[in-house]
Amino acid sequence: MARGISFRDTRKKLAVAVAAAGLVIAFSGQAQAADYEATTKDKCAWVGGAYDYYRTGTASGHPLYNTSWNFTILDKCTDGKGAGLYTTYWKWENGGWWFHDYTKLGSDSNGNNQEPGYAEGSGSKVDEVKLYVCLVGDKSSCVALF
Repeated sequence: MARGISFRDTRKKLAVAVAAAGLVIAFSGQAQAADYEATTKDKCAWVGGAYDYYRTGTASGHPLYNTSWNFTILDKCTDGKGAGLYTTYWKWENGGWWFHDYTKLGSDSNGNNQEPGYAEGSGSKVDEVKLYVCLVGDKSSCVALF
C-alpha cells in the first residue's frame, strides 16, 4: 500500500519548520505534544490549539497512534464561508489501513462576531494525521497546520 509521510518524517520536517517559525514544541518520550496555529491565505479562517499523540503499537508494519486535540476556530470575515478545522489520516480498522480524506473536526460559521468555534476530541489506531485550517466547504483554501 502506497503511503505518504509518516509521523517520523513529519517530526523531522516539523523540527525544521518550527525552528524557522519560532514555534514552541515539547517532545518527551513516547507522548508527543505541540501547539499549532494557522490562517488561510485570505486571513478569514484561523485555528489555534494543542495536538497530542502517543504510539500504542504496530499494525501491518506501521505504527499505531492515539491522538487528542483541543482547538479554537475563528471565522474572521463576514463572507458567509465559515472557518473549519479539518484532518486527513490513515486508520487501522477491520484488519486494514483505510485513508480518511478531509474530515471536519469543528467549525465557526458565525462570521467575524468574536464568538469562536471549538474542536475537542480524540482518535485511536491512526497514522499520518494531518490537520488543516480551511474555509468551510472549500478544499482549495486549506492550509496545513503541520
